[in-house]
Amino acid sequence: MEAPVCLIENSPDGKLFVNPQAKEILSNITQPVVVVAIVGLYRTGKSYLMNKLAGKNAGFDLGATVESKTKGIWMWCVPHPTKKKHTLVLLDTEGLGDVQKGDKKNDIWIFCLTVLLSSAMVYNSKGTIDQDAIEKLHYVQEITEKIKINASQNDDEAAEFSKHFPIFIWTVRDFTLSLEVNGDPITDDEYLEHALKLKEPEKTPKDQIFNFPKKCLRMYFPRRKCFVLCSPTSDLSLFQKLEQVSDDQLAPSFVAKTQKFCDYIFSYADVKHLDGFRPANGNMLGDLAQKYTEAISNGHAPCMENAVLSLSENENNAAVEKALEHYETEMVKKVVFPTETMNQFMDLSKECEQQAVDIFMTRSFRDKDHRFQKELMGSIQKKKNELLKKNEEASVAYCDDLLSKLTNDLDKAITDGSYIVPGGYQKFKEEMDKIVGQYNENATKGIKGDEVLQRFLKSKEGTGNTILISDKALDEKEKLKEAEKAKAESLMMERKVSNVKASQDEQKDDGQMNSFQINIQRLVEKLEDEKRMMRDQIERLVSEKRREEELLIRQGSAQQAKLYAAQIQDLEKEKEQVNETTWYKPIWENLKSVTVDLAPRLFNFGADMVKKAIAKYQNK
Repeated sequence: MEAPVCLIENSPDGKLFVNPQAKEILSNITQPVVVVAIVGLYRTGKSYLMNKLAGKNAGFDLGATVESKTKGIWMWCVPHPTKKKHTLVLLDTEGLGDVQKGDKKNDIWIFCLTVLLSSAMVYNSKGTIDQDAIEKLHYVQEITEKIKINASQNDDEAAEFSKHFPIFIWTVRDFTLSLEVNGDPITDDEYLEHALKLKEPEKTPKDQIFNFPKKCLRMYFPRRKCFVLCSPTSDLSLFQKLEQVSDDQLAPSFVAKTQKFCDYIFSYADVKHLDGFRPANGNMLGDLAQKYTEAISNGHAPCMENAVLSLSENENNAAVEKALEHYETEMVKKVVFPTETMNQFMDLSKECEQQAVDIFMTRSFRDKDHRFQKELMGSIQKKKNELLKKNEEASVAYCDDLLSKLTNDLDKAITDGSYIVPGGYQKFKEEMDKIVGQYNENATKGIKGDEVLQRFLKSKEGTGNTILISDKALDEKEKLKEAEKAKAESLMMERKVSNVKASQDEQKDDGQMNSFQINIQRLVEKLEDEKRMMRDQIERLVSEKRREEELLIRQGSAQQAKLYAAQIQDLEKEKEQVNETTWYKPIWENLKSVTVDLAPRLFNFGADMVKKAIAKYQNK
């Protein structure tokens, strides 16, 4: 993008909506997105920091008057400077508390949307972090009333927010004080934590009001960072045109701290994730923005679970479509019809299906009861059956054409009556043996070669019998012997065709077993990966909660620390549940219905196959 565009706008009637142009831009971004948003009071210099993150001096409108320039939420998508094949999405919000706008409800929703869409949220303020500055961040206190994590009612939902919320970076602009407490120097982060220290003991309602915004910040944003920046310049004329000023004209400490801020964002702002596991691309981010703004405009609280479920439905449908398209395209590309053997066809099908299942597993998420995977399995089976039929038809057509060419002389001789002579049966047999020999030498007949040959031989039995009866060179005993010999050869051919068909059916069944194994193995691997990510997420949350607990104890807030201790216990129980080995049991129950269409004998071996896949993966 050459310049920012407005992502979320305010309509004349005060409702928020997603700008179609911005949505279209996001829909074309297939890379994972790192979403960094900035909020803060109007005219605090938010846009300058965002331009720096974009690597530009200009882009987001800085403004040089007391009027707030940024309206709604503006978006700028640029290549991530340090993460290859990632897109950095910068969101610059309209200034909160704009006196000319005078719409507190709009401010709250802008803040909520920023929290919901970002993986890192920057709160920008001026002066110091004092009680007044914290109270101006009152939007944090209203989050639980405005946002829902789950569609169902959850009394302890507030404790869940930290699982889903972005990292929180507080940038303090135009800071003029010394960074010290009781005469001892402190870091920027220690300055923030000192400002968030609770008043203990909490005896009066006034104390509760004083502590409440701090408790909310600590609870909802356990991952916190602070950057204290001095004024960029004392020259007012330069201050009003920062986008045109080079770094060497600004205060060195301001330039250095701004660079540290950018470096931190580039290193620690993670990819935006859906439901904690699924990396979001631009298209998903646009859909999320659409879902949340529609909910707000309709008077509902935006719900994370509902939005993610809606996105998963779209993504899973697309995953099935892309996987099936890949299977069909690759099969048409790789299979030369007719294949020489059934195994050759099934091996190519297995290779293409493995790739298709990988495509599905990479893109799909939240596939409840494996509904979409079952749909893919059934669709691939249907397409495989169509291609098997095409393979058979190609084999029949090729063999019929081959026999038509090989039997020209035979058919002419029969028509001319050339074999209705003494010794004609022997000549007929020799010509038939010659045709069968030439036919069998051809290696490209395909899987219906023997069946077509049997049909051809059957079609000539009547002609052969007529020639045999009329052959005066043979006596009745010799004719009977030849007839019995012909009958034996016919039975032998029939058995051969039957055996070949049985072998091919077994090969098809083996292919379906392989298909099921592929799906089971990939599913188990994906579920194991999700389990690992869940464990990692829980361990991270435990670490953050424990850090907060210890910090509260050091600050003398033992009572508040007990809340975190209880949350840690709940997380440890959750981790134990994740580690249980019974998680795979529903796999077979959910997938067994599709085995009826794949191969009947799968029904007997499916459950064992699931257990073996689990054991094999866990023993790695």
